[in-house]
Amino acid sequence: MGFIKNAKIDALKQEAHRALEEGRWVFTPRLNTPAFHHDFTGSVSGWAEMIEAIEASGWMLVHWSVSTDQRGRPEAYPFFRRRT
Repeated sequence: MGFIKNAKIDALKQEAHRALEEGRWVFTPRLNTPAFHHDFTGSVSGWAEMIEAIEASGWMLVHWSVSTDQRGRPEAYPFFRRRT
């Protein structure tokens, strides 16, 4: 796994953990695509790993929304709820 992808995953894990420590019940990060990506179909680099890291921190994905940034690249807005 690449350095930047690992850094993104680590940052999300820290944010997800901090949100739990603060007592929040929802967590809504923004997942962006890599700066350089191909136009083929397939897995978006890092998204699955980011979701897995957040869920391993105690959250559960309950909703998913995707849009595009100003350059037309996909951005995801997952909505997580605290696991009970």
